[in-house]
Amino acid sequence: MKLSRELKIGIVAIITIALLIWGINFLKGIDIFKSSDTYYSLYDNIGGLIESGVIYLNGFRIGNVSEIKYDSQSARIIVRYSIKERVKIPENSVFQIYSSSLVSGIKDIRLVLGEGTGYYQSGDTVPGELDRGLEAVIDPIREQTMITISKIDTVIGSLARILNEDKVEEIQQSIGHIDNIAASLDNNLSEGGPLDSSFDNLASITENIKQSNHELKAVISNFRNVSDSVSNSQLKSAIANANATLQSTSGILAKVEAGEGTLGMLVHNDSLYIHLKNVTETLDLLLNDLREHPKRYVHFSLFGKKEKAEN
Repeated sequence: MKLSRELKIGIVAIITIALLIWGINFLKGIDIFKSSDTYYSLYDNIGGLIESGVIYLNGFRIGNVSEIKYDSQSARIIVRYSIKERVKIPENSVFQIYSSSLVSGIKDIRLVLGEGTGYYQSGDTVPGELDRGLEAVIDPIREQTMITISKIDTVIGSLARILNEDKVEEIQQSIGHIDNIAASLDNNLSEGGPLDSSFDNLASITENIKQSNHELKAVISNFRNVSDSVSNSQLKSAIANANATLQSTSGILAKVEAGEGTLGMLVHNDSLYIHLKNVTETLDLLLNDLREHPKRYVHFSLFGKKEKAEN
């Protein structure tokens, strides 16, 4: 049977279209000649994942991302997976988006198997998450680097404002002073300098103390003995007696202050004072009269003759 030219062209066109469809799906990682299971995940952010992204299980390729679309009702992104390998996916498993290349930023999927007792069936929705991975570490470093660069730029600007001609001259003078100080310190630390002599003297003193260590121990021992002797003496008893005496004196003073006893009455009652003052004045008059007219009070005669009393 002879085929017509039109039929031959049709067959070639059909084969070409079939190969084109197969090639496009092959480039997407979809093998149309092999059956596959379909699963879904919902994401708030897919981090740049594209269709035909590869799905790995423990580093082994098990499928591809077959479709990505936005759900306006839930405001989330729906990702459809095509799993060619017959993999049982336990409950609590997760499809995790990660960066397969930090340089290119390509995103792939890794299947992290859970420990559930049941299994997902084809067409089920499996939880999905975005693993930032190294980006979570790099982003803080990048932010800190930007802050550091900003601070360095501020410091450089400040230095540019400081380093004018006047400031440069002041800095040069300061450096000159520092050089002078360094030279003076070098002279003092040189052999035979003041600090070198001081160190030698300090070494001599240390050596003398080391040689006198035995005598110092003896002095400390004697001081300890004296301290023990004072501790074992009657000093404590003497202090107790002195304390008792002070308490007794305090009691006496308290009674005097209260007006008790002769001394207390003398302190608080002036009648005794006035009486003693009168007695003293009378006695003083008597002594003066006795000094001026002694014959009134003393009668003495060698021959026993009485003298007339003076009027």
